[in-house]
Amino acid sequence: MSSKTELIPFPHRRLAVIDTKFPWKLSGFRYWENREIHSQRPDTLYFATHPYHDTFPTTVYPFSEFQQIAISHGITDVYCVFLNLTLSLLGLCSLPDGSHMPGSNLGWNIRAFLEDRKIKLHSTLYPGGGLDPGTSIEFLNYAAMHCSTVFTNIDEVLGAIPSSLYYPVVINTDLFAYSPKHATLPIEVTFCAFNYPRKGFPLLIQAFNMLPEDFHLNIVGDWQDHLHLLTNGNYTFHGLLEPESLRSIYLRTHVFVNCSTQDQFALDGFPTTAAVDAMSTGCILVSTNPRNDKLVLQSGVDYIEVASDAQTITNTLLWIKANLKDALKIGTRGAETISERFDVKNIVLSKLKHMMGY
Repeated sequence: MSSKTELIPFPHRRLAVIDTKFPWKLSGFRYWENREIHSQRPDTLYFATHPYHDTFPTTVYPFSEFQQIAISHGITDVYCVFLNLTLSLLGLCSLPDGSHMPGSNLGWNIRAFLEDRKIKLHSTLYPGGGLDPGTSIEFLNYAAMHCSTVFTNIDEVLGAIPSSLYYPVVINTDLFAYSPKHATLPIEVTFCAFNYPRKGFPLLIQAFNMLPEDFHLNIVGDWQDHLHLLTNGNYTFHGLLEPESLRSIYLRTHVFVNCSTQDQFALDGFPTTAAVDAMSTGCILVSTNPRNDKLVLQSGVDYIEVASDAQTITNTLLWIKANLKDALKIGTRGAETISERFDVKNIVLSKLKHMMGY
């Protein structure tokens, strides 16, 4: 169907969400945000470049059908997440010097179609997805020039795009609800992440190997090739888990450790989605905070910041054991902050107001 087809009059604006691998629960905030978008705007249409099979409350169409459906259903606005997908949709994947946006795909270029039909593009630019500390500001300029709205949770984007709007990641705050922790031994410690070098799991292993038997470590993720490094046998390897199974682990967890490394691959935002999930249940977050982010969480109040050093992590966990009741108060305060600032319903409502003009 030609993109020159006459616009069909619709009584209100209509949103389409374009994602890559979707619907995929393990994508974290994107999955929960899109469920809430559907809840608040049930007429939203969803498209995936690589359709996945997890449950979702409405149809997810293949991206190849976007232009035809956009015309027949009167799409006026498009929302996507990550810089490389945004630039792929705009066909702006390279700079004049030959630099290429990692993970972009010129085959997804719909800029002429969006411009012809006056469809507005809105984007959330989070760490990863082509955005890292070394990303050229010119790529961000492309997004700023062609997006009607840019949301972000990191200083780099806020500084480069003055019109960008700060929003933290969202989680399912109904599923990961607060539950008081019991000040009993052993101290349950949980690590949850996909197997990437930047996650710093070997650092945690070094720290855990120095701990006494009063600690138990829950390992969530595809870390089976690292388990031989553990000399402390007080651990359980769970593999990859669905959110519902994660919740049961978080409910009995005292401490969630995030020890992402601070280097050129510091692709993680702060706090990570997994950390926010755990915090919302009352877990004490112990984090290296690789981006030195101070936008929402305050160390010593909402979480405990540590250096990327095994001995420091060990000492912090020993302090928590020795001061467990006081330490758990940090977990409670962190959960309150998450409930106030990261609630999916409030964040999605605010985003929709900016995108859809109501």
